[in-house]
Amino acid sequence: MENELRFLSLDIEGYPLFENNLHFSLLTDSRVSQDYADSLMHLFGSNYTNNITTIVGKNATGKTMIMKITMGILSLLFNGKSVKETRLKEVLFDDSDVKFTVYLYGNDKYLYQDQIIIGSKFDGLESNFEVKSEKIFKKKAKVSEPKRDLLTFSKRNLILDRNNLKSDVAAALASDDSMFRMIVRAGNYRIPMITDNTIFTNTNFFIPNLGDVPSEILEYLDPSIEYLKIEKADNNKVFYRLKFKDREEELTDQNFATIEYYLSSGTAKGISLYTQILRTLKSGGIIFVDEIENHFNHAIARSFINYFKDSAININNAKLVFTTHYSEFLDDMDRNDQIFIARRLSKISLTRYSSTKIRSDILRSDVFMSNSIDGTAPEYSAYIALKKATINSIKNYGHRREVCKDEQ
Repeated sequence: MENELRFLSLDIEGYPLFENNLHFSLLTDSRVSQDYADSLMHLFGSNYTNNITTIVGKNATGKTMIMKITMGILSLLFNGKSVKETRLKEVLFDDSDVKFTVYLYGNDKYLYQDQIIIGSKFDGLESNFEVKSEKIFKKKAKVSEPKRDLLTFSKRNLILDRNNLKSDVAAALASDDSMFRMIVRAGNYRIPMITDNTIFTNTNFFIPNLGDVPSEILEYLDPSIEYLKIEKADNNKVFYRLKFKDREEELTDQNFATIEYYLSSGTAKGISLYTQILRTLKSGGIIFVDEIENHFNHAIARSFINYFKDSAININNAKLVFTTHYSEFLDDMDRNDQIFIARRLSKISLTRYSSTKIRSDILRSDVFMSNSIDGTAPEYSAYIALKKATINSIKNYGHRREVCKDEQ
């Protein structure tokens, strides 16, 4: 029988741009009401994970970076990739040793903690990454264990230490690979599919599965489209066919850039995102979406988010992790512990909304936009300074035009 493995949380220490210790989690941290259980997955006892998690923050607060690190670590552990084959290569930028502590749960009732330290090494030609140490802990998940001790492991729970492996095992392990693949094989675990939508944040093309794009998503995004078909030719090249309802001719081309010219940016991105979301919902995986509102009206973005809190749709407890600048989305979330606030004061920090002392009767969007939690909105003084600079720039431009006229 194949067991499922689920991601619970991640701690990051020693990353130069982050406060120590940055914590990101899908676990709920407060009491669960059955009224909102549709957006949760039950693990065991009183322990649940959120099916929807958002990171909200103003520009340059590290939202995308946090997602890339999370995807990178999960790809390293789950997919057997080396560090340089993951998103970690884009965010590990100096010679700092960074410690990642990853917590996971198998539905065979075991909890895992993987402590992995990644740093750089110079091999004489160039600088590369290496796993400098890794320890994996394992313990039985017990209903009787207090929730506060769920992620507490002791020395007796240690099952693998990278620095104390048998010589033949150590020889088969590359310097930038994780040992966790041994756990996946030994436990016969089915790992969640990790879907990276962040590559489409500012790009409008899509890469759906070969076949027809469902007419329902086309009707939803752009009712003027009759069909969009993606076919595979004998030479293994992809062939696109697009037809609008009010036109007789069909648009065909092997280069999608030609087809894309006739689609709005929202339609192109919407088809791509829907395709990836559908795949994630079918597999019970995790999809990471950066700036989910980009190119969409907010009703469309909301409909995609709501798929993950609809028990009739999300039957496999798939996970959506998304970033947004649109604070009104916060008011749609079922729980405060589904929201993380990224801020950059001296360094980047991540604060769970449920850990704040904000009154529950105040709209979350108002809290965010009013800067009640310091660092969530531009400072008022910065706003005034920018306004004055804008006024002066316009006035000076007008003055220069008058001077030029007089000189003529």
